[in-house]
Amino acid sequence: MDEATSNIDVESENKIMEVLYELSKEKLVLCISHRLANLIHADQIYCLKDGNIVERGTHEVLLQKNGVYCDLFNTQKELERYGA
Repeated sequence: MDEATSNIDVESENKIMEVLYELSKEKLVLCISHRLANLIHADQIYCLKDGNIVERGTHEVLLQKNGVYCDLFNTQKELERYGA
């Protein structure tokens, strides 16, 4: 999703994500993204580090683990707030 959404406005990105969520009700959707905010509604998130899966679970479960995913998510959230 990074390439598809890197040069568009927020409204367009949100529309793309809405379509993906609708598709996921009937189809398997595999979404790879560096922007973790796009993945918070995913049934399963796999967090990679150095080419290996280090954590997996829902957004809520991964935040509770307070591990790699949590650190990445919170860092991104702060950076996005900084740019606002």
